[in-house]
Amino acid sequence: MNVKKENIGHLNELITVEFFPDDYQSEVEKSLKDFKRKANIPGFRKGMVPMGMVEKMYGKSVRVEEISKLTNDAIYKYLKENNLKFFFDPIAHPDKTIGDFENADNFSFSFEIGLRPEVVLNYDEAKKVLKYKVTATNEEIDTEIVSLCKRAGTYAASETVAEEDFLIVSVTPEDGREKFTSNITLNYVKEKELNNFIGKKIGDEIEFDTKVVFKSDYECSTFLKVKIDDLESVPTTVHIKIDSIHHIVPAELNAEFFAKMFPEGDVTDEVGLRKIMKEQIEFRHVNDTNALYRHNVMDALMEHTSLSLPDNFIKKYLVENREEYTVENIEEKYNDIKKAINYQLIEEQLAKDSNIEVGKEDILDYIDKYIRQTYFGTIQTLNVEQEERIKQLSAEMMKNKENVNNVYENIFFDKLIRSLIEKLNPKIKELTFKDFVDKLSGKKEKKIESKKQKIEKITRDDAPPITEKATKTPAKKAKKVNE
Repeated sequence: MNVKKENIGHLNELITVEFFPDDYQSEVEKSLKDFKRKANIPGFRKGMVPMGMVEKMYGKSVRVEEISKLTNDAIYKYLKENNLKFFFDPIAHPDKTIGDFENADNFSFSFEIGLRPEVVLNYDEAKKVLKYKVTATNEEIDTEIVSLCKRAGTYAASETVAEEDFLIVSVTPEDGREKFTSNITLNYVKEKELNNFIGKKIGDEIEFDTKVVFKSDYECSTFLKVKIDDLESVPTTVHIKIDSIHHIVPAELNAEFFAKMFPEGDVTDEVGLRKIMKEQIEFRHVNDTNALYRHNVMDALMEHTSLSLPDNFIKKYLVENREEYTVENIEEKYNDIKKAINYQLIEEQLAKDSNIEVGKEDILDYIDKYIRQTYFGTIQTLNVEQEERIKQLSAEMMKNKENVNNVYENIFFDKLIRSLIEKLNPKIKELTFKDFVDKLSGKKEKKIESKKQKIEKITRDDAPPITEKATKTPAKKAKKVNE
């Protein structure tokens, strides 16, 4: 066997693999003997078919299969041993194929590859990027405290319906079913439908379509006392009579309130409450500010990192392998494609420069914590049955490639942000949420995410593999992008 490389353009190489009978004949004979042993041909006992007949019937297909396997192994071994980092899969050149599969012949196969450029990031401009921190205003803190007091409050009887009230009603279904008693929490009613209830009094009657009034099928099914799956089979128009009205009375900021809402004793007065409300409000915006910072850093790197790609190879590959690209439209679309590929290359290099790895244990740990928080909240100690349930749910999530991919992205994003902050040490600028939203409005940073989505469409055909070896960069997740 012989493998040779020829340059045919910028970052564009032709790899040729040559085989001789001694390279493949033993495997072909082994496969033919296996066919002879298993062949069930009329007129011959099993295993007694003459080898000449087996060769005539299966020789060509066996040679094709064995030589194809040898070719695939040889080319990828050569690329790995020579540390050739390339885009997508090699493109076969049938016009350069030499050999006759009908006979034990010499064979030659050629494949075109597009090499990845060397990526050297200029971090100087990225260091100038500001990182925003959303600070809570007194008005936002006040609103949070009012909401918390309502959650800790009690219901008191009322004569007239007001916002956020809780109603007990007698329901007469349209389909003639027996009357029943149900309840309506106005927080679950669509805002545009609230006027149908506000101002009504005890004894007043209303007719409405539950599908129109309630915010979701869950509230609708709960009110009608049927399963969500049964909503399509039952009439949703009802006639109700208001039996009682309960108005929420917010809790006062006293010792009883703090003991109820903060049983750990970490908040005991309004000063401490305002402090923790401020922290909670600001924490909600951390992911958004981190995302904007990453986008802005990537934008700076994109503008100040010069990358040269094997353009001809990429165009050729996409036209041959992706239905959405044709000879007629590839030039028109290629500018966006190139930006998308550059984006991924730069993000990969960021990960390499920062030694970012996301392995199987990271993903398992993330899923475990997610399940514990979702199903068991702040409970620290779980029983054996609950722990077993967590294992079952975790195993189910790991089977779903989309779940695994999303978890990978979340972990990678978090590690990348922390690495960027440590590496670039950005200046922090505080601003209100309103000002932060203004920063986002109409900004080109919003386009960056679409660039990333495009490159995933171009280069990723599947979710990242879950292996014991850590997955180092997003590129390693793709079947079609190889190093």
